[in-house]
Amino acid sequence: MTTPCAQSDRYFDPHIETMPRDQLERLQEVRILQLMPYVYQRSPLIREVWDEAGVKPSDLRSMADFKAKVPFIDKDRIRRFRDTHGDPFGGLRCADAPHLRGVGFTSGTTGDPTPLPRSEHHTTIDGIQREMWHMGARPHDYMAYALFTFREGLNFDKFTASGIRPVCVPHLPFEVANLVAITRKFRPTTLFMLSTPLIMGLQQYQQKTGDDLREAFSSCRGVVFGGEPLSQSLRQLVESWGLEIFQLTSLGDIATCMECSAHEGMHTWEDLALVEHLDPSGNQPVPDGARGEMVVTALADDVGPLVRFRTDDLVEYTSKPCTCGRTHGRIRPLGRKGDEMLIQGRSVLPLDIFPLMHQFPATQSALFQLVRPQREAEVLKLRVGYAADLLQGSKEELAQAICAAVSAGLGVPAEVELVENAELLKNGPPNKIPRVTKA
Repeated sequence: MTTPCAQSDRYFDPHIETMPRDQLERLQEVRILQLMPYVYQRSPLIREVWDEAGVKPSDLRSMADFKAKVPFIDKDRIRRFRDTHGDPFGGLRCADAPHLRGVGFTSGTTGDPTPLPRSEHHTTIDGIQREMWHMGARPHDYMAYALFTFREGLNFDKFTASGIRPVCVPHLPFEVANLVAITRKFRPTTLFMLSTPLIMGLQQYQQKTGDDLREAFSSCRGVVFGGEPLSQSLRQLVESWGLEIFQLTSLGDIATCMECSAHEGMHTWEDLALVEHLDPSGNQPVPDGARGEMVVTALADDVGPLVRFRTDDLVEYTSKPCTCGRTHGRIRPLGRKGDEMLIQGRSVLPLDIFPLMHQFPATQSALFQLVRPQREAEVLKLRVGYAADLLQGSKEELAQAICAAVSAGLGVPAEVELVENAELLKNGPPNKIPRVTKA
């Protein structure tokens, strides 16, 4: 666990969070050159990939060498190693018990869950502690903690080491009454975390009971939302409960990225991960602010470190200091590279669909899927969830109106299949649905 020398009102670890950029980059280089020989010796996947590329740790004398010579890995390569060698850790494991605490997994929304070996100190906690401190959590505060089981609870016991006291509730829409009850009983200062299904569950609870959720959540200084983009209508709903939203995403399964109070992007913790912002179809860097693929390397993980891991995440990235005072980079997620469709040559991502759903009362929850049997198509096929009690006119009229909105907003023809929200929610884990499906 990071033990800051002197905490401040704004920063959990001022030295790291505001480190000048040149010092941060020197720290990254030192950690890369120290960690790579260790990883090569102990990770069978990394050794296999590097040997295929003819690269040895002795070839690396600088960060420039690392970026020029070290080959990439991705989820498919990890899964292939797992299946070929019968290794549940996907060839990533560098240590055994007791240092190896266990294994976590990604959600599997876009394929098989990816195995993630974890140590007794999960580096994600370093970032989470900084983020929760910035939101207003302090030692002895309670935190309402609702997270999905495949994340291993994010080692929630580590929150107690920093003085925060998690009160846990399952991340399930039918548990929202319990979430409201524990919030009233313990008066947490933060809520970790909401998702589209959980917000919809709270909305239904409020409509059914008439409970005053603004009063229930009045002790919370902030709420974390993650897993996917937040629709405008759900944002307005959460804000009507008096909650400030801090959006969170994954830093390539190494740590987390979360908005600060400036809400100008999600901070990448670059003492924990080297972030490269590369051409999605190649290996060259792209400029600040442009669309690129996020590639990450773990800098503080000696159990299952990812090395030049192509995340498939399309982001806008900047290394410019934030107005909050932090010097670490920031990203704005755009979608997944594998989710992009070309409709008559035009690029379409799920993020492009969200604002269109806000136009119609029955679809304001923005539950939808792109039907993508292949990357290129002449017509954009959408499966769209709707709230039957908010339907104005017939389903056919709504489908036609959505098609017209897509044509006007994106310049492509569309076909729409309407299904009730509850049915669409069955297609995913408890925190989101797959936004792209083959059929």
